[in-house]
This record gives sequence, structure tokens and C-alpha cells, in this order.
Amino acid sequence: MNHKLLFLLITLFLLPGCQPGPESSVEDDDVVLVLVDGEPVTLPMLERVMRAQGVGEDDHDRMRELLDELIRMRAVANVAEREGLADEPEVRAELRLRELELLNHQYIGRLQRQHPVSDEDIEAVYRRQRERAGDTQYRIETITYPEQAEALRALARIDDGLDDYDTVRAEAEAAGLAIEQPGWIDLSQVPEEFSAALQDREPGSVATLPLDTPQGWRLVKVIEQRELQAPPLEQVREGIARSLLQQRRQSLVEEIYEQAEIEPMLPLEE
Repeated sequence: MNHKLLFLLITLFLLPGCQPGPESSVEDDDVVLVLVDGEPVTLPMLERVMRAQGVGEDDHDRMRELLDELIRMRAVANVAEREGLADEPEVRAELRLRELELLNHQYIGRLQRQHPVSDEDIEAVYRRQRERAGDTQYRIETITYPEQAEALRALARIDDGLDDYDTVRAEAEAAGLAIEQPGWIDLSQVPEEFSAALQDREPGSVATLPLDTPQGWRLVKVIEQRELQAPPLEQVREGIARSLLQQRRQSLVEEIYEQAEIEPMLPLEE
């Protein structure tokens, strides 16, 4: 608990006519600043709102305003509870969802603080990315086919010399297929099984496999090549750290999910 903040509130900033409740001497996490119709507004509640709004301890006027807002919210909530609003199905569901979100966020956050991403973790990822990226960047153009078989047929026509890329491209454009130039990429930005098909492609040549993407199967032509200038570690450190945290979060959620005992309570379709 922030004892300095509590002292300031008790001695200076409680609203006229509002006094700390009798529970103000209990344990730190349960310090009650005000009772509103018998229901508490606590110090941790005020501290949480102050953090969310970026209010410092020295901003006494804003602290008092926030406490006043909390008191008003508590008064309205008390009336809502007395009138049974919290028992209505839609409100009850919303309260449960917010509780789920809060507990998920707080639990994952606590574990991530207990096991932070280390410099060694970041450096290891950076080394692996450098190795995967190789020494070359490729500027490419792609034709996206909705089905793999269509992309393979177009690629076979080029490989067999029946048509050149420009002919295939013109047909795709006439058919309304997406033709894009996504810019410069390196081998770390494509699946490993495709990187071999792209590696060492000369400008003007087509990769020997179509690229599987969420948008469809892409025929890839290399337009240009250049030497890869990899960014220094410090430039990408934060991005790698965020990516690692996200990966760990997903792994943790999946692990907990797999261990959970899940019992359907309604008949489910096959």
C-alpha cells in the first residue's frame, strides 16, 4: 500500500462530510477510504483509477476529483444492486465476462513479470532470424490463385516452356486475379519450405513452388535482388521481446486449456 497517499487522503483530501470507514485500519489491500450507504470505496480502487488516468500523487486536486467520481459511481451502483439490476441475465453475463477478462489479464501479466524475457532469449531469436534471412533480399511480384491446382498448372506452363510469365500474368489480370508487388522480402519472411524455392532465383525468374498464404496460392516472380542489410539488434530488440511475450502467452493458455476439465452441459452437435 502507498502509505503516503493514504496519509494525504485522510488528512487533506476527503470530501466534506465523508470520513474513512471503520475498516480503514484493516490490512493494506482492504483499506477503506469511504463508506457509501455501507459499501466501501477503497484505497486500491483509487490507486487503480489514478494509474489508468496518469494522475500522480502530487496532483491533489485531480485526486480529489477521482475520489468524488468513485463515490458517485458507488452510490449509483448501490441503487442498481438494490433494484436487482445485477441479477438480470444480460448484466450478469457482462459482469462474468469482465471478471474473466480481468483474471486472464492479471494472471498472464503476473506470470510474465515473474518470468520476463531475458537478453539471452532476445539475442538467440535475433541470431536465428539472421541465419534464416540469409544475405539477399528479393523484390517480387505475385499472382494469387484461389486454388493450389490452378497455381501449379500456371507454373507448369512456364516451366515446360508452353508460355512465359507475361502471358500467364495477362491471363490472370483478365480473370480478375490479384497481382501485387509487396516490396522487398528476405527468406525469414516466408515459410521454410518455400525459402528453398526462392533462394538463388535470378531476376526475371519464377519460384519453383507456389507460396501458400491466407489470401490464396501465389505464383512468385523475382523482379530484383540486392544485398540484405540486416538491422542491428538494438533496433529490433523491443519487437522481438513483444513477439516472445505473445508466443509465451499463447503457449501458456494452450497448456492450461489442455489441462482443464471441460464438461459440456448441453447437447452439442457432432
